[in-house]
Amino acid sequence: MFQSITEFLNLKDDEILTIVTNTTNESYNIELTLKPKPHSCPNCGFVTSKIKSYYLRTINHGIFLSRKCVVYYNQRRYICKICNTSFTEDFSLAAKNQKKSLASHLAIMELAKDPKHTFKNIAQILNLSTSTVIDHFYKNLPVFKTTLPEVLCIDEVYLGRKFSRKYATHILDFKPNKTVEIIYGRTKGVFLSYFQKIPKSERDKVLFICSDMFIGFKQLQLTQFPKAKLCVDSFHVIMLINDMFNNYLKSLLKKYHDSSVEYYLLKHKRFVLLKNQSKIDWFKDEYVRKLGYHTKPLKYRELLFNVDPIIKDIYYLKEDYLSFNRLRDPRVIPERFDLIVNKFCSHHCKEIKRVGRTLLKWKVEIINSFVWFNGKRISNGPIESRNNTIKLLIRNAAGYNNFEHLRLRSIYCVNFSKKER
Repeated sequence: MFQSITEFLNLKDDEILTIVTNTTNESYNIELTLKPKPHSCPNCGFVTSKIKSYYLRTINHGIFLSRKCVVYYNQRRYICKICNTSFTEDFSLAAKNQKKSLASHLAIMELAKDPKHTFKNIAQILNLSTSTVIDHFYKNLPVFKTTLPEVLCIDEVYLGRKFSRKYATHILDFKPNKTVEIIYGRTKGVFLSYFQKIPKSERDKVLFICSDMFIGFKQLQLTQFPKAKLCVDSFHVIMLINDMFNNYLKSLLKKYHDSSVEYYLLKHKRFVLLKNQSKIDWFKDEYVRKLGYHTKPLKYRELLFNVDPIIKDIYYLKEDYLSFNRLRDPRVIPERFDLIVNKFCSHHCKEIKRVGRTLLKWKVEIINSFVWFNGKRISNGPIESRNNTIKLLIRNAAGYNNFEHLRLRSIYCVNFSKKER
């Protein structure tokens, strides 16, 4: 037990003169005196061992054995025999004039890396006030320097109802997956006011910008990064096709009674159409009470194709695009893209045509996304996962009122979390 206490206090056994502990329902109290040792005078440098006085210092040291831990430290005051200067002895547990231990201060910054912890939660863990935790966090926050990378990922994050601007723009360096900046808003004016402060020579270093199909990001690239290529993230293109497919399947539900087999298939088994076919076990057998017999996903697909002929057309168009999306040879990509878009645009279904027109509108940017950088295809996958960190922060805190506080905490969590180090 004694060894556990000394480890908790970050002290060695041979440093301690006396140590007494007592426990109450609320706290674990430690009375501590260290062994005297010679100290150098901070004024003249003379080494002295002469003690002037003692005084009792109270230090909050967080939580020990599930209780508040308070250290009552008998601190010596030495006096120099040469210049008569008095000074306190060295103590590693807490800084001079501080009532909180250094370990508590380090723990605040460590716990703040986890987006699951709110400041209130950290205060409860360390037995500190919430205002103390907040003040210490912002006082010791690292300085974030904005340096634009060669590959810049950009995406919006929904902030919630508490902000007048509902979205923030998240900018990320693709190579190390580190946040460059989080900007309040996503309008043309917001982009201009931010990026015009960055020298053109710095902006010209950006080679690629990866984004979704938001027109504001295209305008940003044209006006602020004319030398960079805009890449549309492949995930958002596939999501565009899948959303169209899912909405079409949902629209067919209205044509059938909820007790019909068709309704059951469209509502409960449409995942076999929406999911990538390579990720489905087509021959997994199961009994379906609604159908009255054992069947497999392969049979579900066949039955769904029979519900409406357009379902089959959309399904194979989706699979064609997924196959195209896996290509690596830049020589065949433009030709294959044109073939697929022609299939979309020439179809008689208006929903399919609409997707085809969107693909055609973003043709150059979609083809640009097949570029590989440092062994990885350029995509917005990294920024999407970091956006989840920001959303988790907002959700756990039940929303933020101050965007600057959210911005600083978000960048700290993304760039300094244990997963990223």
